[in-house]
Amino acid sequence: MTRHNILFLAANPLGTDRLALDEEARAIQEELERSGHRDKFELVTRWAVRPMDLLRALRKLKPTIVHFSGHGGRGGCGALHPAAEPRRDLVTGHGTVDSEHRHGLYLQGPEGRPQLVSTAVLQETFRAAGASVRLIVLGACYSDVQAEALLTQADCVVGVSGVIGDDAARNFAIGFYGGVGELESVAAAYQQGCAAICLHGLPDSEKPKLNVRPGVDAHRLVLAEGLGVSSTASKLALWANNDTDPEASPREVAFTQMRRNRDEAAAPGPDNGLNRAAFVATVSLGTTSNTI
Repeated sequence: MTRHNILFLAANPLGTDRLALDEEARAIQEELERSGHRDKFELVTRWAVRPMDLLRALRKLKPTIVHFSGHGGRGGCGALHPAAEPRRDLVTGHGTVDSEHRHGLYLQGPEGRPQLVSTAVLQETFRAAGASVRLIVLGACYSDVQAEALLTQADCVVGVSGVIGDDAARNFAIGFYGGVGELESVAAAYQQGCAAICLHGLPDSEKPKLNVRPGVDAHRLVLAEGLGVSSTASKLALWANNDTDPEASPREVAFTQMRRNRDEAAAPGPDNGLNRAAFVATVSLGTTSNTI
């Protein structure tokens, strides 16, 4: 069975608000394990992520989903006032540096200090090594700029237009990956993530935003295969039997074919449909042997 890698990237450099990123990763893992299709996903974590770690992980793991948790940055003229809870934003003053390079995600740089990776650099990195990625989740403040830019490299990108607190980001992840693990569409999983924020009484303004590439229907996009049967075998089964229930499981389709072949073989006279149905049953059984 194909397992889809979820790459969880965490960065909490020195001098930034301490975030409960370990609790977030644990919560995602627990939610996936509760889901009905937990065997289809593998959560892979990378901690204290440095810029080169992103490229190496994309290249080696070929993830379907990339989830970044940490701090986002935007240009500004001063530092933030201390917040009541840990927040995932940094405002920096970079003098004459252009606005494109003042927006990005903060990874861990030399000596553990924050290192800003700009929107353009993120886009180039995913273009170079992120061909497998279909969904990106940016659990960081002011990440909407990166989310829109990365739509050139993924079908859907979740970003945050303003500030998001640690609790809101974690609860969104719980609701979102619960939906993903049940093979809900990306749109449905996103809505469940937003609902999880509301259920915990957190501000509605902290909801992330789902960005969708033009031509992609997030309501139909599911990030894992169906029930272990190839799409080709499923289509062949339906083609051979117009009365086959399209909601039937691959096992039901295969055994329906076997019973039909047996009954038709016992009947006198040639039947061209018999050979076709027998062929389809063989294909279906071959592709589902690991699930029957």
